[in-house]
Amino acid sequence: MRVLGDEYLKSEFRAHRNVENPIHIVGFLNEWQKYAQEVEGESWHGAKLDTEKVDKMSDQQLGQLYELMQAIQKKGREDPDGES
Repeated sequence: MRVLGDEYLKSEFRAHRNVENPIHIVGFLNEWQKYAQEVEGESWHGAKLDTEKVDKMSDQQLGQLYELMQAIQKKGREDPDGES
């Protein structure tokens, strides 16, 4: 799963590297910082997405979330023991 997460992280940072709106930059970095803190302690196992955040997502973001879910499910089917 780490490889999948690393690739997703790299693509997200590449996609946002030319963003000029400071509000978007701060929001983006805050969310990634929260994410890093959560996965570090593995407190995210079994956690659910905040419905308020999901409601605020654009169609593009929801599409990305769906693609991520599919990739995780595919990886789980290929490697049911979670090793990689």
